[in-house]
Amino acid sequence: MTKEEVLFLRNMLLDRRSSILERVRRLAAAWQELEEPAIELEEEAQKASIAKPYDKLDENGKIEIEQIDFALIKMTIGDYGVCESCGDDIAPKRLQAIPWARLCVDCARDFEKQRRSLPQASETTLPGRTPDEYQGLSNQQVVHLIYERLQTDDRIETEELRISFRKGVIYLEGALETEAEREFILQVLTDSMGFSTVVDRISVNETGVESDEISSDAPEMDGLDDRGFYDSDVHDEAFETKGSFHSI
Repeated sequence: MTKEEVLFLRNMLLDRRSSILERVRRLAAAWQELEEPAIELEEEAQKASIAKPYDKLDENGKIEIEQIDFALIKMTIGDYGVCESCGDDIAPKRLQAIPWARLCVDCARDFEKQRRSLPQASETTLPGRTPDEYQGLSNQQVVHLIYERLQTDDRIETEELRISFRKGVIYLEGALETEAEREFILQVLTDSMGFSTVVDRISVNETGVESDEISSDAPEMDGLDDRGFYDSDVHDEAFETKGSFHSI
């Protein structure tokens, strides 16, 4: 898989993640507006109608975000696009449809027939290894040292970069101007500082992938229903056995 293809799929993952969180925020805002004591039955009914989808989104949205974050981790360590069952590459067209896919087409069909399933992403993602020199430090102290290290290099702008650290895993969020800057940050964290697991959620303002170059055949993410699964049309396309990655 080329660097441009990975960037394209990474942007799909980040866009989907932002979309889920935005839906949660909108529903939370709607619920907040109805928090005042309801006087009329109509208001009570409206409140109940919002509560049900919010509860579903909270559970399913959390699972999908975990899948997306797991895919982003795989991109960082170089395991993205490899089937977790047989070890073969997952067809690019399947990744276009389901960028967090963990099984190739054949294995996914076998799992479906046998009614098997992979462990949840949250169960699969193991805590990262904290380098010896940072053992015993608090999460806040580790984050401070990371910022301090990055700010010593003039090639890195940390103004819009948000870093957190939990259980040996570094989480990156925010925006950067170039892909080269993002790659350099990952290199510093993994090669120079020795961290093994990084969840990279950084958006890049200029990726070099123009929107008119992206394949029009790639399924829209809106094809997902409220459970985070694809409808039948998109599902069938995602399960095509072979297909080349369209020019991007």
